[in-house]
Amino acid sequence: MTDWMDEVLDGKPLEAEMWKIGYIENLLHYTSIPSWEQNEILNSLDILHDIDADKIIRHIKENEVHSDPKHQYEAMRKKEMNLKQY
Repeated sequence: MTDWMDEVLDGKPLEAEMWKIGYIENLLHYTSIPSWEQNEILNSLDILHDIDADKIIRHIKENEVHSDPKHQYEAMRKKEMNLKQY
């Protein structure tokens, strides 16, 4: 059976996988979210569920600060296009 099927049948949420926890820890160094929120995320890693880990990763990626100017420009253009909503 798949993991999500086990979760549905057991009725218990799955714990976050270790690679997701490591990914979250690495992404936090390159985000613009406030430090207090970063601390809350770090403190919740021990009890994090898989679904919550996915939400946190998505939130961090939406607020990612790129170090490469090319990626900064691409992110700025993408954000600008989303604001115009053609």
